Amino acid sequence: MATERVLIYSQAFFPDHSGIPIYSSDFAFYCSENGYDVDVITGFPFYPQWEKRKEDKGKLFAKETVKGISIYRGYLYVAKNPTSFQRILHELTLVLFALLNSFRVKRPDIIVVFTTPVLLGVIAAFMNLFWKRKLVINVQDFQVEAAYSLGMLKGSTVLHIINKIEIWSYKQAHHVSSISNSMTQLLIDRKKIDHTKVILWPNWLHVKESKSDFPEKGLFRQKFGISQDSFLVAYAGNIGKKQGLEILVDIATKFSVRPDLLFLIIGEGSGLESLKAYAAKLGVENVLFLPFLNAQEYKEYLVDVDAIFISQMKIPFDVYFPSKLLGIMSVGQLLIISADQNSELYKVMKKNNLALVADYDDTDTLKEHIDTAIGNCSKVKEYKTESVKFIDQYDRELVLSNFLKSLKNLSQN
Repeated sequence: MATERVLIYSQAFFPDHSGIPIYSSDFAFYCSENGYDVDVITGFPFYPQWEKRKEDKGKLFAKETVKGISIYRGYLYVAKNPTSFQRILHELTLVLFALLNSFRVKRPDIIVVFTTPVLLGVIAAFMNLFWKRKLVINVQDFQVEAAYSLGMLKGSTVLHIINKIEIWSYKQAHHVSSISNSMTQLLIDRKKIDHTKVILWPNWLHVKESKSDFPEKGLFRQKFGISQDSFLVAYAGNIGKKQGLEILVDIATKFSVRPDLLFLIIGEGSGLESLKAYAAKLGVENVLFLPFLNAQEYKEYLVDVDAIFISQMKIPFDVYFPSKLLGIMSVGQLLIISADQNSELYKVMKKNNLALVADYDDTDTLKEHIDTAIGNCSKVKEYKTESVKFIDQYDRELVLSNFLKSLKNLSQN
């Protein structure tokens, strides 16, 4: 029997190591490890810095092989701190060259698309009109709903059209998956996708490695000139409108008389400069901005800070559960969450006793939580213990082996 061929579409891929490419890359590697031939259609590395490597600038196409996987890269327009128009141009170039690369790969047996952008799923659905193979669209984010929620192109004809063709692509797929129960329910309720086609495919991590592969403490603080005695409350990740990190700056002002307490905001994104301007306007001196961390620095960061802050501003369709939380919980870090009490994030963390949780904008409760964290009481230790136990259900082998079984059932049917 011939080896089955899996084709993966993803906006970004290895060596990019933040957000969706973490999962699209690892899924490709897992398929290869389990005997599948794997092709990947993607762009040139750029994320999350929104900047291409020097060696990739000006290239239209490239093919490379990594761990037995054939990667077909196509040109995509990338602008630092992109405007709405530049993001549209970015996606259009990505999709155009993904379409062209679709004619360069061998006919697949199974197609798996990691979205966003939704147009990537549309391209795969279009190509599958000719391939007539099994198609799975994995929805990592709801692009149209996010745009509505953040007031981007609100009420525009463009969003209406994108929503229509997004739903069309889902209806062409054999399965549409997403990463949380609330997100799969949105597919059924809002997108009107047949519930028999919708499956839960959560993101995952290497549980055993993440629980044991700890770097030496103190390296992160030493590298960035931070006192070993400072109590660190830190955020690391994308800095955009959705994160609502102004709330962390507001909290910092309440601790201005505590020289032993430092707030870190680490990362890059379209909202970085405005957030820095906001901090400057308030005159805060206990907030330190640091650049995006590489993979090793991020591990060092996880073991060196004292509490990790996660924030999601109140928006409609708040069904997202940030997958980076899994890695944070695996090291037994204390989480302080600021999110809408009706959001998936708030409900999961509160229900399972995993974090100190406050409704977004409730600065008084957040201040109490930070005081609790500094006190390091028995309740803090309980949160850390529960977090480490919680992630076992998201182990890489467990999640991906179950998903491969569903792929095999698809191909056999």
